[in-house]
Order: sequence, then structure tokens, then C-alpha cells
Amino acid sequence: MKLVTLNIQHGGGKRIPKIIDCLQSQVADVIVLTEFRENSNAEVLRSGLAANGFHHFAAASVAPKQNTVCIFSRERFVSRTYPKLPTQDQHRLISAHFDGMAVYGVYFSQNRAKAGLFNFLAEGSHHPSETVHFIVGDFNTGLHFHDEKSATFSCTAEFKALSKSGLVDSWRNRHPNTKEFSWYSNHGNGFRIDHAFASLEADPLIQRVYYDHKPREAKITDHSALAVEISANGKG
Repeated sequence: MKLVTLNIQHGGGKRIPKIIDCLQSQVADVIVLTEFRENSNAEVLRSGLAANGFHHFAAASVAPKQNTVCIFSRERFVSRTYPKLPTQDQHRLISAHFDGMAVYGVYFSQNRAKAGLFNFLAEGSHHPSETVHFIVGDFNTGLHFHDEKSATFSCTAEFKALSKSGLVDSWRNRHPNTKEFSWYSNHGNGFRIDHAFASLEADPLIQRVYYDHKPREAKITDHSALAVEISANGKG
């Protein structure tokens, strides 16, 4: 199984046809999109991906002007949203539950406003019932001097707390000393802010996790895609 996450930048706009082509080229099974917006472009996106076999879809919010997170899948799943989150975070978390596996899609806020969602996840308030589960998306933070060149990130302590809660930063686990960035500022500063966390049972099932920089380099969006390839035993 292949899981891909991509921030499509403000709902995609006129870039939607290129985003569809980009996602189709990934040959994924499950796609988590951040900065998705439920508007006319979303209908084009759904139709385009459905034509490629992604018939199952769920989003955390249906507000047309709100950047949110959604999940597309080739296989049927049960979706969950999280009304126990504070109102300002309810559109930032959606989960897809398959047979024996779950995928949580996240889109974190800026600055300290992201702390509430981090704490919600670290404390297990999302109640994952599947031992094999993944939390993927745009975290808007990382580790000082590892996921950025300096120390500008907010909520790094909360980011670290995820690893202490029984989750593994799967890319960092395989690349402990590598600097590779998934988003660049207007000043050319690089940051790794798109992540894939896995449960302790899920991480050993990952065969490969990597960044695909083509969407960002081609200006299809301002983020790189993150792909996670999972062994067949990852389900059931």
C-alpha cells in the first residue's frame, strides 16, 4: 500500500488539473490532502481522482473558504471527525479506518495555536482502536536545527511529545542526520513540515518513506509530497 500526503496550497485554484495529474502519477492507494477547500475546485478534484479509482472520500470541514484536510482512497473506509476538539481545531483532523489499519490526516495551525491539536493526539484523545495507524499531513513545525537551519519553529516540545507517546517520526527514524525540506519561505529558507508519524506496530511495516519534490519544483503547489510505502501486512 502506498500513502501520499500533499499540501495543495489554498485549495489548488487554477492548479487543480496539474494537481490531479501529479496525484495520479504517484500511483497511491490513499491520499491525504491539506489546504483542501470544499468549493467548485473540490468537485473537479473529486471527479478527476474518481476517474483514477479514488471513489472514497471524506473531509474534516465543508466550509468553502476554510483550509482543511481530506482523505481519498481506492478502498472503502469509515471516516471520523473529532467534535471534542476546540472549535478552532475541528477542521484540522480527519481519520480513515480500514480493516486493521487507520490513517489520520492532519493540518496544523501556525505558531502556538497548534498546541491544542498536538496535545489531543499525544494524549490519545483520538482513541485509535487499530494498533497499526499513521498520522500524516502538514504539521507546520519540526525540530530546531534538524528540520530547519535555525530555531524558528513553534511547538517543538509538543512535536517531540508525539514520539514519547508511542509514535515514530518515520522519515526521521530512517534519516537521523539528514536535512531535507518540504517547504521553502519567500526568503529561500527550507523547512521540513510535512511528516508521517506511525504507531510502534506500524513503523516496521514501512518499506520506504520519502519526499517527492517535483510538485514543489514545478510550482504545482508550494510543498513537496511525502510518500509512505507500506508492506502488504500493513492491513489486517
